[in-house]
Amino acid sequence: MAMWDMTGLEALINVTQIEKEHEQWEKENIFRILKEQNQTLKPAHVPLEMMILRARVNSQRHYEIYAFDSELSEQDIRETFEDSPQVMADAIRNVGHKFYSDRADKKTQVIV
Repeated sequence: MAMWDMTGLEALINVTQIEKEHEQWEKENIFRILKEQNQTLKPAHVPLEMMILRARVNSQRHYEIYAFDSELSEQDIRETFEDSPQVMADAIRNVGHKFYSDRADKKTQVIV
């Protein structure tokens, strides 16, 4: 999942890794419950609601939030966003699932 605005990439979250951590926690937690042991804290989740809230409150920054599958590593995605942000943003828009977009369209000129 990626979140960016007109100044660049703000967040890049590996949702697959978080899901694996949750699945592992749930399996281990079931055994803790059965053994009557103390439960551990649940691992962090994807803060999608907070990301959307941030985007709405800061509408002047024109945030976009997309989930997407990629064979690129997290480091490669970050580097591409730094080197060629428009290329990466367009690629994610084409293959990703949009959760939020306040994309700034090209301004039209009005001749009076």
